[in-house]
Amino acid sequence: MATVNVLQLFAQAALEVNGKKLEGLTRETVISKLGLDSVAVMELVSFLEEKLNIRMPDEDLAKVQTLGDLGEVVKRLVPAGTDVTV
Repeated sequence: MATVNVLQLFAQAALEVNGKKLEGLTRETVISKLGLDSVAVMELVSFLEEKLNIRMPDEDLAKVQTLGDLGEVVKRLVPAGTDVTV
């Protein structure tokens, strides 16, 4: 069974895509408060989609406020048997 840690993956994405080192991320971290512009956020989404081999629908992304919300979207979209932690 594969395991996906959304917090670690998001931090990795921010570093690789935007050169931004994010620390102290939690489920409650509000994504809009991280100082990422909309282009960076879309690049992060693309990074996550590519790494996880999923496609996040825009209507789901529109509801995402926190990293916990993002984790719930990822949980619904990854293949069955994949353990998702946030």
